[in-house]
Parts: sequence; structure tokens; C-alpha cells
Amino acid sequence: MANSTEILREQWTELRAWIEDSGLLDHRGEQSVLEAWNVHELVTPLGRDFLQIPLLGPARGQEPVSLRVFLAGYESAANEIADGTKQLARSFSGDVLGGIDNCARIGFRALEALRVDVVQGPQGAISLDDFVVTRLIELVVHGDDLARSVPSVAAPPLVDAALQAVSNAFVNVYEDATGERPTIGDHLSWIRRASGRVPDHDAALPLL
Repeated sequence: MANSTEILREQWTELRAWIEDSGLLDHRGEQSVLEAWNVHELVTPLGRDFLQIPLLGPARGQEPVSLRVFLAGYESAANEIADGTKQLARSFSGDVLGGIDNCARIGFRALEALRVDVVQGPQGAISLDDFVVTRLIELVVHGDDLARSVPSVAAPPLVDAALQAVSNAFVNVYEDATGERPTIGDHLSWIRRASGRVPDHDAALPLL
């Protein structure tokens, strides 16, 4: 199986082409399924999430936090993430594709230069592989958000390996939190439940 960086690159390439070719951006000013953002603003995080990679540094001698702990830090950073995304979206208003392309170039270049197993991320030390998985989570979850926001366009190409990686990551986080294995069904349905995109009776959900 391809490593997480290869999967991230493949999923980015497929999703980026879909954004340009599907007609999605004809709906950029419309409300998305996420209450605070329109479609244009929801495209922006796909690039913005790559900008976290150049900020990573080596975390030698530090014990990495689990993926569950890392993802739990998103809640406290929610307002900062939303404000930063809206600000970046405004800067991309004339060329959103060029904007996210530039973010991805910067991110992949920085990722290729990292030569450590554990990095210092925004929520603490984390294994580099787990951090790359968090970028995959963002691409898959927000790619699906965009599809649900504009159901009149063809569904985005969510790569099988990416769906499996994200699904497995959420399974591991769930098991870490509860000591039990969740019933997942198909990968995409589970990802929607785990990320809080659809309501669920499971008190341990959502995980984001």
C-alpha cells in the first residue's frame, strides 16, 4: 500500500482537478453545508491546511501525542481556524485555484524536506505520519462537504486509499477513546458520522 504522503498527493491531485472541472466554482457564492462558510470559503481550507506543514519542526526527545489527543485540540482552535480561513478566502477571491495551488506547492515542498519521525505541530508533538493523516482527513472530509454543498455537480473523486486511511484513523481514535471498536459500515458513511457531518446516537461521536 502507498504511504500516507503518496496517498495525500494522489488525493490532492484528484480533488484539485475536480474543483476546476466539475463546475463547482460556478456556485462559489452559495451557502455550503457548513453554516459559517460559503462554497468559496469551503474550498479555501483545502489549500490552507497545507500551510501548517512548513510550520512543523523536529520534536526530538518528545513523546508524540495520540491522534485522538491531537484532533481534540481542534475544538479550542475552531474560532481561529474559521477566522484564518475567511481571511485567506478573501485574499483568494480573484483566483482561488491559484491560491490553493500555491499553498499545496509550499506544503509538499516542506513535507519532502522533513527528515524526522516526530514533529512539533500546532497541538503538540505528533508523529509525522499521523500529521499527514490529519491533512488527508481535511481533504476527504471537506471534499465530501463540497459535494454535499453542491449536489448538482458530479461527486468528487475520493481515492479508495484515502477513504480507507481516514476511516481507519477514525476507528483508531474511537477505540483509543472508548476501548471498543465501532460499527462502521462503508467508509464514507462512517467518516461522515465520525466527523459529525450526520447525526448519530453514539455518545462517543463526533470525533472532531
